[in-house]
Amino acid sequence: MPSSVGRANAKKYRRSDALTETYEFPDRSHFTGVEPGWEQVADYALDWATSHASTR
Repeated sequence: MPSSVGRANAKKYRRSDALTETYEFPDRSHFTGVEPGWEQVADYALDWATSHASTR
């Protein structure tokens, strides 16, 4: 999806109790899980999740 859509969706959660953040990986398609370099995205997601696990 376009980055603008992701940012618009994230804005809807500003007043929510849900913990959300956005991060854009330039030059990646929506199918990043099957593209070369998918490990970078997975590592970022894992690092983000584990760093926020103790805050809830």
